[in-house]
Amino acid sequence: MSSSVHLLGIDEKLTETERLSAFFHMVNRLLPPDQVVLAIPPEMPAGEALSLMRANGYSQLPVKQGESVLGLFTYRAFALEVAKMKKPAVDPSTLAVEEFLEHEKPAYARLSDEFRGLVDVLDERDSVVVSGPDDLIAILTPMDVLRYLYSVANAFVLIEEIELALRALIRASTPDHELFLTCIRNALSKKYKDKELPQRLEDMTFDEYVALLRDGRNWPHFESNFGGTRERTRGKLEPIRDLRNDVFHFRRELSIGDHKALTTCRDWLLRCVRKVHAREGGRQ
Repeated sequence: MSSSVHLLGIDEKLTETERLSAFFHMVNRLLPPDQVVLAIPPEMPAGEALSLMRANGYSQLPVKQGESVLGLFTYRAFALEVAKMKKPAVDPSTLAVEEFLEHEKPAYARLSDEFRGLVDVLDERDSVVVSGPDDLIAILTPMDVLRYLYSVANAFVLIEEIELALRALIRASTPDHELFLTCIRNALSKKYKDKELPQRLEDMTFDEYVALLRDGRNWPHFESNFGGTRERTRGKLEPIRDLRNDVFHFRRELSIGDHKALTTCRDWLLRCVRKVHAREGGRQ
């Protein structure tokens, strides 16, 4: 690697004030904490810059002179300049990267900016320079945003799939409405006492779904669709109830093990739903 290439770590640039913005979805939350920005000088040959991009899997490199960001060298900028040359008198790879900067006008953002305002910019330009022309911190890409949104939304998506699948399996197990109401009375009469019992699955809590399955009088109706034993089914669903409460009430950040537990439960319910659909298809 050229001695003139600059490596900048993100974490050392974050101030305590900027870390407080983690309460909101701002730019600093989108940046991978281990991202290291590779910056190149304006006189670097384009061929050397392209080799660095290929070696590191980057689609662009910021070009710096001292502390100032002059622009971005990208594959697109290189291609556009080569196309403009028509019959180049020199090998384009030998030209300095500053020769290609007119094709990419960097967009800038601060760590404390809300990322929602950058979606259109990222769609148009594929990257945003964080933070400003004289203070390079990071390069934000659409993939950074996608990975962040996936990490934020993944637990909610899994819980949605689990809850909807659970409702579908309960309905399939109690197709007769009177049977369904009997199961509710068996499981929830003590809880509601003089209050009116829920009449629909949509009016019930996740814990009440589990209670339906947990009741020994109800289990014979659910056994064929859920499989296994009542105790095993209860053991799979009760931890999800607790994780669901943690997620919806923002009590803590879920661990890798928590995400794995949600995924395992979701996959199990998917198999149960497929089994029910296959059985119904076999009767048609």
